Amino acid sequence: MRPAVRSGLLAGFLFFLLAGRAFAQLDGRLYLDKDHYVVGEPVYLNFELTNKGSEPLQFASGNSYSFCGGYQIEVSNGPPLSNSSCLSGFAGSCIVVKWVIAPGEVRKEKVLVNYEHDLSKLGTYSINASQALSYGPATETWPDVANDKHFKVEAQFQIQVEIGSDETLVAMFQPFVAALTSKEEGRQREAARVIGSLAPSFLEETIISMVNSPITRPFALIGLRHLNTARSRETLAGIVQGTSGYSYEKEQAIKYLSEMGDKKYFPLLLDEAKNWLPNQARDYVLAAAELGGEDAMPYVVSLLGSSDPFSRGNAIMALPQTGSRHAVPLLIELLRDHDTDLEKLASTGLIQLTHHSLSENGRLYSDSLSGGYPDWMHWWLLHGGAAPIYGPSQCGEVEPLK
Repeated sequence: MRPAVRSGLLAGFLFFLLAGRAFAQLDGRLYLDKDHYVVGEPVYLNFELTNKGSEPLQFASGNSYSFCGGYQIEVSNGPPLSNSSCLSGFAGSCIVVKWVIAPGEVRKEKVLVNYEHDLSKLGTYSINASQALSYGPATETWPDVANDKHFKVEAQFQIQVEIGSDETLVAMFQPFVAALTSKEEGRQREAARVIGSLAPSFLEETIISMVNSPITRPFALIGLRHLNTARSRETLAGIVQGTSGYSYEKEQAIKYLSEMGDKKYFPLLLDEAKNWLPNQARDYVLAAAELGGEDAMPYVVSLLGSSDPFSRGNAIMALPQTGSRHAVPLLIELLRDHDTDLEKLASTGLIQLTHHSLSENGRLYSDSLSGGYPDWMHWWLLHGGAAPIYGPSQCGEVEPLK
């Protein structure tokens, strides 16, 4: 075993931020199954919680894969970007359930790291993980925000991802394929999550068949996106064409098609964008802009000239999605707009396209992002002909404009 990897796993630091008496009552740890994996292998983060006390404790948490689940996982295989041009974050709501851990009980669960993180390249990866939970006495009146206690465990690991054989992967995935027919929905769902997240090419037929079940369908769509084959793209297009009105599956299929780069489907996505009212069309306009690129500019520019505020807002957000050099002067001109919200959207779009910012430290967000028309115009006149222009998937370090 390589020393750096061994020390990364065995000496992965682990500490707790505990409240009150729970220091002696709760014990928890995060761990990986091993420190060497092959490309395409599932990587699970395991969490083990033990009630070492004499009283039951009650916790409240959401789905482990939602932000309400308490997990935070960061994965990197190189120096992190201090100011990334790509937007990130989360928002929304989730269902929180209460559960009790009895004295002496050990509760175990695991989270698939590959679900939200790409570990498909050879090399060494650093994984920073934490799990934070709120808890209290096992009474009907809890949770009580004023008396909540908090438990947190953190760990850091290093893993090595190496080349493996198809035979090895086929054997690894056999139990997950078998679990797709389980009578337990939870087992079906987790198996589909693994298959869809990793999408091995030898399971293309299985992934396509997963579309037919409402339990496995969301993960089938993810798998089709990762496969990015002619057949997988055609399957996603069939979902779009075969669904009238709104559905979550249709919306996801449109999003994934926009990321797959096959312009054969640009007319389909453009028609979808045009079919929705302006106040409902944002995501469809962005998808058409991303797939169409330069070809989407006439449509996006037409929205920019609309008197409808939603259409204009959609257009400003869509301009950077095109990755077009022609979008830059349009966004610069919008910095003169008297609508502060649109002005800030234009500033953010310029950062995404150019990887430059008015902020002195190159931050994506700043209180002074609005305005700056003279500075941007000066920069564009000097550098516009040769400055690199970036598409929505080309994340990079943001540099100060000056």
